[in-house]
Amino acid sequence: MTDDRHTSYDEWPFYWLTRVHNRYLDALNSALAGTGLDATMWRITMILKDCEWLSVSEIAVQANAKLSTMTKAIRRMEAAGLVTSRSGERDRRVTEVKMTEAGQAQIERAVAATRHVYNRAFGNLDDADLRTLTRLLGDVAENLR
Repeated sequence: MTDDRHTSYDEWPFYWLTRVHNRYLDALNSALAGTGLDATMWRITMILKDCEWLSVSEIAVQANAKLSTMTKAIRRMEAAGLVTSRSGERDRRVTEVKMTEAGQAQIERAVAATRHVYNRAFGNLDDADLRTLTRLLGDVAENLR
């Protein structure tokens, strides 16, 4: 498949991926206003919520972000008391991070503040459509690997 099949910009899948991403970030940032979190910190929070300790590089991979961006955001979160860090247990050169009790409490507030974004985005899709969309996006991501 080549992009020469698309006669206008709105028939090009990357147009829609970009449009969805930008609208999502706008909605997410609006929802996070007043929570003390920005979109990057929110992603870190969502990644760490189910983990005991993760390295900064693992967080960056899961967040689809640059290591330097994650490092700066984690420093801000550590200064705010939301996360704590340590040298890696297996490799002292690695920095590992986990949520503090204050960070765990922030998770509930962040989820509550952003739940409507998810519901607005996917509210008209049934479970099968959502699974299909997720699978297709995963396939496209893997194809671009």
